[in-house]
Amino acid sequence: MSRETRAPAASGDHPVPADEPARDREPAVPTRPFSDRSGRRLGRRQFIARAGALGLAAPVAAGLLPASPPATFGVAGQRRDRAGTPTAREDRAAPATDVRRATQPLAPAGRPRDGGALVVASPLSPDSLHPWLTQNGAGLDLLAGVTDGLVRFDAEQRLQPALAVGFDVSDDGRTYSFALREGVTFHDGSPFTAADFVASWKMRLSPAFGAAGPLGWDKIAAVEAPEPLLLVVRTMEPSASFLATVGTTPILPAGAMADGPAAFRERFDRAPVGTGPFRVVDWVPGEGVRLERFDDYWGERARLDRIEVRPVPSIADQLAGLGEGTYHLVGGAGGLPVDQVDEALTVPGAVVVEHGTQNWQHLDLKQLGFLRETRVRQALDFATPRQRIVEEVLDGRGIVAVADQAPGSWAYDPTLEPRPYLPERAEELLDQAGLRPGPDGVRERDGDPLRIELWAVADDPVAARIVDLIAESWATIGVAPVPRFGDATDLWGPMGYQFSDAMTAALYTWPNGNDPDDSFYWHSSQIPLSPSGGGGNLPAFFHPYSFQEAIDALTAEAAATLDRDARRQLYGQIQALLAREVPAIFLYWERGYAVASAELGGFWPNAYTPLLWNVQDWYLTEPAEEEPSRPQRADATSSAREPNERP
Repeated sequence: MSRETRAPAASGDHPVPADEPARDREPAVPTRPFSDRSGRRLGRRQFIARAGALGLAAPVAAGLLPASPPATFGVAGQRRDRAGTPTAREDRAAPATDVRRATQPLAPAGRPRDGGALVVASPLSPDSLHPWLTQNGAGLDLLAGVTDGLVRFDAEQRLQPALAVGFDVSDDGRTYSFALREGVTFHDGSPFTAADFVASWKMRLSPAFGAAGPLGWDKIAAVEAPEPLLLVVRTMEPSASFLATVGTTPILPAGAMADGPAAFRERFDRAPVGTGPFRVVDWVPGEGVRLERFDDYWGERARLDRIEVRPVPSIADQLAGLGEGTYHLVGGAGGLPVDQVDEALTVPGAVVVEHGTQNWQHLDLKQLGFLRETRVRQALDFATPRQRIVEEVLDGRGIVAVADQAPGSWAYDPTLEPRPYLPERAEELLDQAGLRPGPDGVRERDGDPLRIELWAVADDPVAARIVDLIAESWATIGVAPVPRFGDATDLWGPMGYQFSDAMTAALYTWPNGNDPDDSFYWHSSQIPLSPSGGGGNLPAFFHPYSFQEAIDALTAEAAATLDRDARRQLYGQIQALLAREVPAIFLYWERGYAVASAELGGFWPNAYTPLLWNVQDWYLTEPAEEEPSRPQRADATSSAREPNERP
């Protein structure tokens, strides 16, 4: 269930470094003030020339903020030739015989059609279509094709130009200057200018509007628009996540905000206006959302005419519709559950695509009773069969986890390994903690038993199997696990397990963002002040962690450090600290699965972007009976994975 110095280790209790080659270092981001050496302010045209010299202008292929590309996403994005035909092609047999890897966009055989309508089946419905208020994946997936920020992420976790064609950062890391794109039009016909960013900033911070999480906007001290297409943003303090948060936030038209927060909220809840390749036609509850191509889009004109996202709760109905040709895609936040992959492989005319995610499945450990002791948490970690969970429950479709940074992310430390499954070591640690088996075999100290409630979401067969395996293993070392299940709303509401007086562990997933800042999970400022309060550090509600001061200092320093290499080292220290202290038992990184029609091209699911991130590149093909079949590519058909493979 989704919610949104390296310390020395005691021998035998810490993951050991793996012998793995050093990762390539990406070039540092140039940081020059938005002025020439004489101190004169540069105009937009002068800045674009400067930005081009720095490799930041739109025509440059490299991203605004390059990152080390994940190993499994090492293939460059497919480009079209002048005729609009993909230059790389793959034969798509049906039914599928194996899961395909999303190393590049789908490129089916057959001639691409110009136009056509695509239908997406989703088990989820948006909670809102307001780009600043939606809090579920269905809304974010859809709006990725409707709105733009100043910059945007691609499938390889690199920032690319969007409404800004270049940017510059001052030496002190507190002033960001953006050259904005010319000729951009909103769906309502109004031109995009720096004034839209200024209005967006003011509205997002308005108490009357009540944006869900300011995500860095509250750190902006001032905004200037010296020219219509020139934007200067000054922050209160250096923020390494500024571009990944504020920079990627959808910019909305100032005119839509003129009537005040209430009218703006109401209108955009169902009919948002953006600058993306598609615009919202309507949203009919129970029937879905309809989009149509926006022909005045600033980028490459979309090939598809229309997209419809229909609510289809039943997985069986989704797969049946794909086989019948009623639907073309199941993916994104409403993607295929891991236990349905084999069933999807039998659907004729469909392709099952596997991609990485930034979702880490784990057990949180409430800081109460014996769970406040590091040795007890380490013992539970040694007694948790994470590899067996991945192999038996997920059929190998997951990556064993050690900490909270995703394999493939630039912040990930590949030298750490998870604790092995060693129940005998777990028993030794519990003995050292003074927890001895009682007459019933349950360990106790001073009459208090080691009884732990093990919570998970009800009606989730995968979660139920995981809980069973963990409970079975913990019982062998003298823990009394008590499996409990409940509705997600109740579990993480003010009456949920985390606010009871029992020792608890709960199974759920945290989804990371593209910036590695993990303060939300661990910093003391994120401990809720009450059961209804905000903050992600719920396990520390009763008692802060014994290492709280250390994790506070590391997360704060990492969030304010602009140098990429220095940040990487800090997040390495954080991962090592988490691996040693075990505030949560890290189980595995989820794999994502989409099922696409064999005639869908351009689709490229990945760990770093919402579903419609590159929808302007999607197309449907004509039948290709006359084309000779081609052998399947190894990298597109193999589903075998190494234990530490990146998502």
